[in-house]
Amino acid sequence: MIDGIYISQLDESATPTVKEKKVEFEQLGMIHAKVAGKYETVKELPKQADNIKDVFKYADAYGKFRLAYINSAHKISSVPDKEEKSASSFGGEFGFNTAAYKGFSLHAGIYVSQSVEFVNPPKADRNEDFFARDLDSFAYVAESSIDYRDDYLGVKIGRVKVDTPYANSDDIRMAANTFEGGWAQYNYTPKLNTQIVYLNRWAGYDSQDEMAGLYQDEFKNLVDEESFGMLGASLSYEYDENSEALFWYNHIEGMSAIAYAEVIGIYFIDGYGLHLDYGLQYSNIRELDDSNVAGDVYGAMSILHYKGAFLGGAYNLAVVEDGKYITDGFGGGPYYTSLDEATLAAISEAHPGNNAKSFRVGAGYEFLDMPLDGMIVEFVYGELYNDFGRIKEKDAIISYDFEDMWHVEALYTSYESSSGKNSFDRALVRVDYSF
Repeated sequence: MIDGIYISQLDESATPTVKEKKVEFEQLGMIHAKVAGKYETVKELPKQADNIKDVFKYADAYGKFRLAYINSAHKISSVPDKEEKSASSFGGEFGFNTAAYKGFSLHAGIYVSQSVEFVNPPKADRNEDFFARDLDSFAYVAESSIDYRDDYLGVKIGRVKVDTPYANSDDIRMAANTFEGGWAQYNYTPKLNTQIVYLNRWAGYDSQDEMAGLYQDEFKNLVDEESFGMLGASLSYEYDENSEALFWYNHIEGMSAIAYAEVIGIYFIDGYGLHLDYGLQYSNIRELDDSNVAGDVYGAMSILHYKGAFLGGAYNLAVVEDGKYITDGFGGGPYYTSLDEATLAAISEAHPGNNAKSFRVGAGYEFLDMPLDGMIVEFVYGELYNDFGRIKEKDAIISYDFEDMWHVEALYTSYESSSGKNSFDRALVRVDYSF
């Protein structure tokens, strides 16, 4: 349930045509959920075609192979012994970007998850997280769009990957969330920009509802058939290097109107080799059509760095009226205290009409200029609670990036509910190779 800061990029899916220009450092890892990606981007246009015939001739392919393993030992109160479920899968994301003709180009991406049958247990003992209907493998067109781009304007229409506070990719299993609709961004200046999104359907791990027969490889309505979906707009201003103030307004028919404001950045403490990440956030969620999704959410976070070591904490408070609860939106949500599994919205939805609080603390070390350069080790602890219950979660994470192509991550999660129900331990390992 972890997402990065919503720093604007003209096309993060077009790997061959958009390059990242790193500043002094690049921060990674779970505890940096709201500061990961603090870099400038060089907005390079795609390869240009002089005529329509050359659009496909100069197309660029990209891909990411992913091998993943998951093991979850559930401790459900009605079951005397732990019920262990495991699974292995091989797949990834594969696609292409055509050359641009007068600013227009085509983009497509297929998401794949194939069961590794010779090592997987029988379906009755298989973890569901990597698969679709009847625990089967899946492959589907997750991204397919007509794109336009120039020095100031970027537009994508079709099936797109977006990252906004209340609709985001949240890539936590075999495939990220993607949406049907459109996205646009206009850069007034290098520091000031606007984004506009319209989304009405989505697919991905967060979108599934097995009880309703909706699976992650199938596009389904954001709210219901009667809703036109979500229309949102933002204004973002970089008031200092690596620091940003942003405002989003989302109208989600049949659910809520959400105003979201955030100030986030990095402050360097000269002469001490220290820097401080900081953030403040506020959400006003107003109910529409008697949905009961309403409330106010306040949040603050900070992370102190010294060379490769970092230590940080975050706090969120949700204030709701009788019968109401807050939401993560469509994806992992924007709240600073979100953990690998638990989120503030989940405990709010479980106990409507009750204010909810949460905090998260964590520490880690990023190896720099050493043989293990690119490795991060971190530990995170969080609690989410209201008058009816408390959730405690511990996360241990190791991630390693090397040779600009490989990414390895191992995550251990211990989730404990005060009720004793649905508590579990989970191990997840993913290896990505990008090209």
